[in-house]
Amino acid sequence: MKLHFISWAAAAALVFALSGCESASMSQQTQGQIIGGVTGAAVGSMFGGGTGQVIATGAGAVLGTMAGGNIGRRLDEGS
Repeated sequence: MKLHFISWAAAAALVFALSGCESASMSQQTQGQIIGGVTGAAVGSMFGGGTGQVIATGAGAVLGTMAGGNIGRRLDEGS
């Protein structure tokens, strides 16, 4: 349970930190990759135990990064 709290706290801190990136030269694709990766890792860490939890966390991070980057790229193309 402590790991879940730490994961969610880290994700929340990252979202707050990236909310100030509006004026930065970071693309929405990059922002999406970062937010998606952290969120995916946090969600993935909720599944399994031991080695399975580590694998689920890594898989969540990879899938979240891919999904977030794809969404961000579409937003970049639209603006």
